[in-house]
Amino acid sequence: MESLESPETQDTTPIERFVWDLTYACPLRCLHCLSESGRRPASMLRRQDALKVVDVIINARPKRLSIGGGEPLLAPWWEEATRRLTAAGVPTTIFTSGWLMNEAIANRLSDSVTGVAVSVDGASEEVHDLIRGRAGSFRKSMASLEHLNRIKKERRERGESCYRLGVEYTVTRSGWEGKEQFVEQVTSRFPEVDYVTFGAVIPEGLAQEEKFASRELLSDEQLVELSESEAELASYARNGAHVSVTDARLFLPTSPLSAEGETIAHIEADGQLRAVTNYEAKVGNVLEEPLDVLWSRALAWRNDPFVSEQRNSIRNLDDWARVTRLLDRRYGSAADKLRIARRSDAA
Repeated sequence: MESLESPETQDTTPIERFVWDLTYACPLRCLHCLSESGRRPASMLRRQDALKVVDVIINARPKRLSIGGGEPLLAPWWEEATRRLTAAGVPTTIFTSGWLMNEAIANRLSDSVTGVAVSVDGASEEVHDLIRGRAGSFRKSMASLEHLNRIKKERRERGESCYRLGVEYTVTRSGWEGKEQFVEQVTSRFPEVDYVTFGAVIPEGLAQEEKFASRELLSDEQLVELSESEAELASYARNGAHVSVTDARLFLPTSPLSAEGETIAHIEADGQLRAVTNYEAKVGNVLEEPLDVLWSRALAWRNDPFVSEQRNSIRNLDDWARVTRLLDRRYGSAADKLRIARRSDAA
């Protein structure tokens, strides 16, 4: 990978946002999981190394940070890390399934992060639990919103600041129906929710596999319909929450709006930096090499003729799934390739 370094591109594509997976430990088994969490070693950093990653992120001065996993609340040092980040002025949102949420954790989040997003994959318990791979996960997500809503309300009434509270709804074919009713119900039941975002499942991680892609990726017609439904979905909000639709087509390499995705630096649970957030290719570890060196290497990987040719061939989600399968199997680490092979065998 050293030969791919291209210092010239470092100045043209700055890091504006980080994604940091704190751990791949997870109580759920989501069918579309990017990181295959819960099915692989947790790969969690020691506290001192995690705080070194915090320093790397702070020194890069990003516009924002998204923390996920796995279930990030399983990392014992999550609160110390997020407090340092927010104190340093890095807007930090933690993405959670809600499985572990209780009043104490909601309180700790209110003092340590600027945003909390609860992930939902269906308007009903039946659909959500099917996609999430564990019975009771929908009830857990709703219970987590109950805790987060109550803490936010109490802090608002005391004139104290608190996290921005959101719901991130991943739309699959199974979860297509009931979106309007979901907006109405969640904004009525949890009036402190600030936003609800809908986004089509994208073909990365487990969602790239042919069995899942053929069954759950949205069709071109559904993508159009989803993108055009934002105003209607927003009309169902009962608390003034902002309702938006993230159009997956905007992330296609051939879209002029995909440039935002190119400014994301994605750090895995062991400190490895992904070349691109959607693919398994890694360019080194932020605990071992300077970030600017790794970032130049990541940009060079994206500009490699073979990689560019493949990414530029993407016109729809099916193409995207095909390219992801190809690139992950070609550029993933030895451990990645073994895991992917087991995944393919199981399918």
